[in-house]
Amino acid sequence: MSGTKVVFGGGRLVWATVALLALGSFCIGAEPEAVKPLRDGHSHNDYWRKRPMLDALDHGFCSVEADVFLRDGQFWVGHMTAEILLRRNLETVYLQTLKERIERNGGTVYPGVKTFYLWIEFKEEPEAAWAALSPLLEKYKEMLCQVTDGVRKPGPVQVIITGNRPFKAFEDAKGKTFYATLDGRFGDLDNPSRPAWMVGAINENWGSVCSWRGKGPFPEDQRAKLAALVEKAHRQGRVLRFWGAPQTDVFWTELRRLKIDFINTDHLTAFRDFDRTYQPGSNPK
Repeated sequence: MSGTKVVFGGGRLVWATVALLALGSFCIGAEPEAVKPLRDGHSHNDYWRKRPMLDALDHGFCSVEADVFLRDGQFWVGHMTAEILLRRNLETVYLQTLKERIERNGGTVYPGVKTFYLWIEFKEEPEAAWAALSPLLEKYKEMLCQVTDGVRKPGPVQVIITGNRPFKAFEDAKGKTFYATLDGRFGDLDNPSRPAWMVGAINENWGSVCSWRGKGPFPEDQRAKLAALVEKAHRQGRVLRFWGAPQTDVFWTELRRLKIDFINTDHLTAFRDFDRTYQPGSNPK
């Protein structure tokens, strides 16, 4: 352990004891051809991994989430303000790593997977954060999905803004190009002011939709309700994930059967092991 002095805006000194990152944290990661892509694997709070971004790539995850705070023009990754003292920079750890991976792999993050999803959660004022993030994303525009006047152009990486979302900036869209989309709730499926190009993902609290937690049979009325919502979201061209959901084989099996696009997990190896033994018609205990 080492005492580290960190200086932020206004000359204020902040002292903290920060664990030194392992030397292996700076390795490129496993060769892409050696990894089976987990198309529905979502690395929740990815920055808590020993090797943020790289651990998710080595496990084959196709979706990761990074919470960010804007300080002195830089985005630092963490769930709470204290965590930004770890000096995990959004551009270095996530954007640059993905760019290098895409260049090594001939245009995609994984062979055969057209789109990788990077969720960026704004923890503070959304409009100021977007004003700073937008030019940063433009630096990486060659690898990003983009929207101009409501027309999408695909790319190897889709950025989704979650948390405190800058709806105001996206509502003034005429003639602008956006290198990200926003997430929303099921209510946005019927909101004409939140079209799919703007709200490209539905990110909902599981408990607000279903009470089933993976114990006992999945109530048929809840399953039918959820299936209808999933079908509606997909028909509109939106992807879907849940937060606050159980993390068990039984639960993950049901989410896959319902064709949920991304399955939240804090346990990369457990989810990879689940995928290796998954059988669509099985009933795990």
